[in-house]
Amino acid sequence: MKWPALCHGVIVVACLALVPGAAHAQAATVPERIVVLDWTATAMVRSLGIDPVGVGDADLYRIWVGEPPLSQGTPDVGLRDTPSLEAIAPLKPDLIIVSPLGAAARPALQRIAPTREVAVYSGAGDPLRHAETELQALAKATGREARAQAVVTRADAEFANLRRHLAGTAMPRLLVIQFLDKRFVRVYGPSSLFGGALQRLGLANAWNAPTNGWGFALVGVEKLAPFADAEIVVVDPLPSKVTLAPDTNSLWGNLPAVRQGRVKRLAATWPFGDLTAAQRFARLLVEAFSGTRAADGGNARL
Repeated sequence: MKWPALCHGVIVVACLALVPGAAHAQAATVPERIVVLDWTATAMVRSLGIDPVGVGDADLYRIWVGEPPLSQGTPDVGLRDTPSLEAIAPLKPDLIIVSPLGAAARPALQRIAPTREVAVYSGAGDPLRHAETELQALAKATGREARAQAVVTRADAEFANLRRHLAGTAMPRLLVIQFLDKRFVRVYGPSSLFGGALQRLGLANAWNAPTNGWGFALVGVEKLAPFADAEIVVVDPLPSKVTLAPDTNSLWGNLPAVRQGRVKRLAATWPFGDLTAAQRFARLLVEAFSGTRAADGGNARL
């Protein structure tokens, strides 16, 4: 399965002035009609109980993110960083939320409605804390402060519950990866969403090499070999032609953890997400190691 690109390159439509209703009036104090172009921000908006009137790459959000779910029929307004201005303008939004990747499109978008940027990943610090800060700022802008506090409180409670769920389980160091193809993987370090979730669970992340601003390193499968004592956690989806079977003729099949059956496979979770994504990953991880279903914190069922 092909990975969705983090950035497609921005093409701003020059003829925006011809789009009906492109000029917007002063924004309402509390925006009600919100278009969200970023998946992390979309999850935040949904966790606040808001139904966006349009979402970038909405159909792919349902595959790659999933939680919190979009309402059925939520319009897709084009690519996340090259949105369709013609699709957005008729929705008459009073706020458009973007990520730093879509910054070049903001001048055009601002001719339709005020814009707001949500940025979680900086390459430094705990992304879960950054996600909390961004959620609370977004909640203030939308009049949902109490809802945001409830989301954070539930997240804290779920992580505490999941730690208790693992009590008495001898946990190894973990390598959390996603395959790009047969030869290359993303390995998620401490400054990633998955790394932040491991920290809240009290688990050890085996990867201690440098990572990028998103908290991962792109490496060949052979670079996992030195971590012989670590258990490997593979997060779906798997690209086509990639198998986790211990084939001794492949780089993957010759890794110590693979030969010894120390591999766990988790359902797809958006690795560049918010608190909801961190909770989903943590829940799936604990279930994989404990063999029993862990109760969720309720954020996904709005």
